[in-house]
Amino acid sequence: MTRAFLPHLRSRPEARIINISSLFGLISPAEHCAYSASKFAVRGFSQSLRQELLGTRVGVTVVHPGGVATKIAENARSPAHVGPELREERLKWAQKLLAFPADRAGEMIVKVTESRQNRLIIGPDAMLFHLLERTAPHRHIHFFEWFLRKFGGWKPLSESSRRLPQE
Repeated sequence: MTRAFLPHLRSRPEARIINISSLFGLISPAEHCAYSASKFAVRGFSQSLRQELLGTRVGVTVVHPGGVATKIAENARSPAHVGPELREERLKWAQKLLAFPADRAGEMIVKVTESRQNRLIIGPDAMLFHLLERTAPHRHIHFFEWFLRKFGGWKPLSESSRRLPQE
């Protein structure tokens, strides 16, 4: 899409490309390898493109939403080894954690577009885990998994093979 629209954007007095990544473009929890990889790719693409467009009238913003109240969990595909009962259980905890109002997230994206900022992190969960990743890069994921278990009832599929904090 960027390749298709960039010539049009360059002809404008000013323009902005907004790419949506995710909290998982900032941290990489277990069992989300492909999703995290794609969101890190959006982040890297946006950073590189921003550098390429320096000195032009086109800016680039990457957005990292956390738990926004959308239907992403309902529409997500489950791995083959996740049966219907576990899928339903996981959907319930996801719905608890997807609480940030979608309309408010949209308003924030419009404001960041107008202010021409390079990055937007949406939601207190995304801000917290982004801060933890930056300050404790080797330990933040343990807190993330503890948080999911404590507040969402999440149980990792491979819990016996990983060390998790005690409750």
